[in-house]
Amino acid sequence: MVSKISRKSREKSSYSNYLKKAKQFGETMSKCFNDRNYDAAALNGIHAIISGIDAVLVFRHGIVSSSQNHEDAVKLLIELIPEGKTQAKHALAVIRRKNIVEYMDTLCSESDVLEIMKHTERFFTWVKTKLPD
Repeated sequence: MVSKISRKSREKSSYSNYLKKAKQFGETMSKCFNDRNYDAAALNGIHAIISGIDAVLVFRHGIVSSSQNHEDAVKLLIELIPEGKTQAKHALAVIRRKNIVEYMDTLCSESDVLEIMKHTERFFTWVKTKLPD
């Protein structure tokens, strides 16, 4: 059964741009964490996850989710790449924090960011196994 998640076509070769973005966000996440800029670190981790999902979906299927709800990108990943279901839990754990990090008046703590970083790194390790070197 095909889901109703809205999607956009992309050239499969453009996966490398999404991967490059994911790496940049991941590197910036680490730098911001080291500088104790925890909210910036958290948001960069979130964007690293989103770009990582896009890289895999584009490489494998030539699409990205165009839904406003980023959790739909995770659902699309699970639907189209079922072997990613376990790793998608890491992505979901991070993406579910997006609204809190980005729009609420609370600040991220060091432990909040360590949790986001753990999930981001585990998900990104899996992403790299799904893409060419």
